[in-house]
Amino acid sequence: MEAKVRSLLPELSTSLRKGNCGRLGIVGGSMEYAGAPYFADISALKVGVDIVHVFTSEDAAPVIKCYSPELIVHPELDPGSWSKRLDVMLVGPGLGRDENSMKVAVDTIVEAQRLGRPVVVDSDGLYAFTERWEWLIAAPRHHAGLPIILTPNAVEMDRLAVKVLQMNTFGKPWEELRLVASKLAERLKMNIFIKGPTDMFATPDGMVRLFDREGAPRRPCGLGDCLGGIIAVFLLWSTRRGVDIEKVAMATSFVVREVARRAFVDTGRGMTASDVITHISQLMKSID
Repeated sequence: MEAKVRSLLPELSTSLRKGNCGRLGIVGGSMEYAGAPYFADISALKVGVDIVHVFTSEDAAPVIKCYSPELIVHPELDPGSWSKRLDVMLVGPGLGRDENSMKVAVDTIVEAQRLGRPVVVDSDGLYAFTERWEWLIAAPRHHAGLPIILTPNAVEMDRLAVKVLQMNTFGKPWEELRLVASKLAERLKMNIFIKGPTDMFATPDGMVRLFDREGAPRRPCGLGDCLGGIIAVFLLWSTRRGVDIEKVAMATSFVVREVARRAFVDTGRGMTASDVITHISQLMKSID
């Protein structure tokens, strides 16, 4: 598995400049959920992306900025002209669901598609996507193969499947969920990474893969945000190296589950997302 993760990684050398390993933009965060974009941001940095810009509400910006000096935080949700300077977008962690946030989420997804940037849609970004899915899948894309990954949990998957296919998924057996995931990815022409006890990845061509490596029996808040930052970085690197998108899902599931496993061994029942993050750098070092 480590070899498959390694196939995604950009080669490090003293000739690299800041930004060569990627610039990630995150649209998310609100006063209620200021931690979410931080977890995504710091996880992406520890995996190895060079720069992360967080675009958030004015009231949430100083809170998020105080979490770490590594964070670049803009006190406005709309990336605006910054979009052209970023390599990949993550839309949704902690965003909130007020009217302006939903509009910015949709506009950011559309603009990223127009510019040809890979996109990951998570959390409240998925809520906005679900409400406007027909319009979004019809929006112009820079090219037909532009990679987009939706990362729903069980509740978000059910909401999306009901809206698009009029099919319930919550609490359904894995074989039924697998069938719905395949149909949904094909209908949306997008990739779907479904987070759960067994991670599931469906692609528009009907392929569905399951990842059930041992993780942790704890599900602390923020773990999905960590996954969002990690999968966005792997998605970017895969496009640069010409690596199959299936390896993005495989690598993401492996890294998140392994660092969660290690964190649980260390801390047990009291494990938090912050505990998980402390293990990312060491795991990536061992893979290199």
